[in-house]
Amino acid sequence: ELRRIERDLHDGAQNRLVSVVMMLGIAERSLQGEGAQTVEQLRRAQEAATEALSALRRTVHDIYPPILDELGLEGALASLAGRSAVPCTLEAVGVGRVPAAVESATYFIVAEALSNVSKHSAANRAAVRVRRRHDVLEVAVEDDGVGGAVERPGGGYAGIRKRLEAFEGAMTLTSPPGGPTVLRTELPCGS
Repeated sequence: ELRRIERDLHDGAQNRLVSVVMMLGIAERSLQGEGAQTVEQLRRAQEAATEALSALRRTVHDIYPPILDELGLEGALASLAGRSAVPCTLEAVGVGRVPAAVESATYFIVAEALSNVSKHSAANRAAVRVRRRHDVLEVAVEDDGVGGAVERPGGGYAGIRKRLEAFEGAMTLTSPPGGPTVLRTELPCGS
C-alpha cells in the first residue's frame, strides 16, 4: 500500500506540479516588459509551486524510501550504518522481507537513533542489531557514549515511540550516566 501511495503521488500530483512550474516560467518569460506587477505575481506563484514540489518530493521519499526497494531492509540499514558519523556495525539475523510499512518504519527508527548517537552521545562506536523472531522484528541500537539519554516531548525518541505506536510496537530506552545507551524496539511484522 505504501508503494502504491508513493507511486500515485509521484505519477500524479508531483508530475502535475512540475507542469505548473514549467507553465508559470513560460508565462513569466512571455510577459517580460509587460506589467511589472503581473510578472512579480507570476514569479511568486512559480516560487510557491516550486516549494510545494520540493515538499511533495520529501513527503514521497518519507513515505517509502527508494533505497528499500533497491537494497531491501538489510541493505538499506547497512547503508545507514556505513554513512553514520559514528563508526557503526550492523548485525541482521533472519530478517528477510517484511511488510513495506514495517520496513519503512524500521529504516526511519534506525536513522533517527543513529542521528541521536552522532549528535548527543559523544560515542566512539555504535551497533545496530536487527532480528526477526517469528512475527516480531526486534531492533536494538547501542552506543558507547556518555549516556543520560531521555525521551523528551517532541524529541527524536518520542518520534520513534509515536512511529512504533502506529504498529502497536514497543520501545525501551536504557541510558545510565556514563553509558551505554541502548534503544530496543519491537515491531509486529506478520509471520
